[in-house]
Amino acid sequence: MNFKTAGKKLFPIAAAALLAALACAGGSLAASFTDETGRAVGLSPAPQRIISLAPGITEILYALELDNRITGVTTFCDWPAAARQKTKIGGFTNPSIEKIVALRPDLILATADGNRRETIEQLARLGLPVYVINPSSPRGVLTSIAGIGRITGREPQAQRLVSGLGQRLDAIAARTGGFEKPRVFFQLGLEPMISAGRGTLIHEVIIAAGGINVAGGDLAHYPRYSAEGIIGAAPDIIVFAPMVNDKNFKAVRAFWRNFPNVPAVQNNRIYPIDANLINRASPRIFDAVEILARLFHPEPAGRQTGARR
Repeated sequence: MNFKTAGKKLFPIAAAALLAALACAGGSLAASFTDETGRAVGLSPAPQRIISLAPGITEILYALELDNRITGVTTFCDWPAAARQKTKIGGFTNPSIEKIVALRPDLILATADGNRRETIEQLARLGLPVYVINPSSPRGVLTSIAGIGRITGREPQAQRLVSGLGQRLDAIAARTGGFEKPRVFFQLGLEPMISAGRGTLIHEVIIAAGGINVAGGDLAHYPRYSAEGIIGAAPDIIVFAPMVNDKNFKAVRAFWRNFPNVPAVQNNRIYPIDANLINRASPRIFDAVEILARLFHPEPAGRQTGARR
């Protein structure tokens, strides 16, 4: 499992164990499921008190019409708008164990890419059922949607959603598959300038949209780049998704005007995209694939001029 780790913070309050026991006392565990990291998780049928530890998971729950069962979400869970009204249990990487336990969940949904391993283990030690997803591509998001549907008693809804999203992905592949792929630099920040390498969801979105990720050969998931490094990579397209402190797209375009020899700058092919669309493993990731596919292959036949393999 590739959970992110941080400094250890134990939760030694004896009352927490009692509350955890109460959380599971609503009924006997009916079935054992294996999550996407290989952990066996015992769950009651159709869990009614669900806590989401990631924004993408919250979006999946709403897409499966499970919003009336959501009892807690992170402070970053802001879509759809109704999610902002749900009880907050803390941040993405630092949720409050005390608040989670107090909400008496019968299902906690976490993600291996972002939630800390120690958080998952701590909740499990308290006897709380934690199911972890681990999508690393748009197809992987489909697997996660199907799994969440299965463990929540929403399997038919999940199957319909997966089928529709899969068809959208197939249509994009059919439209872009026979043509040259542009070289794409995905810019996550301005200072420092960070991209997304192999093994990230963003990398797989670029591939699914019919592009070549110039950072795809980097060993780091989120490598730092200098302007000189990007000049050497010679991307046909630059896509910018702002980080928390890099929301001024005008500043990004102004920065790149200093490097007129970059093909993307020469051809004015620098585009913004909503970071929440492309960073979250949710149904909206397919919107991101479609947006990028139109940017990468704008002509009706999907033909790119000046693109290089």
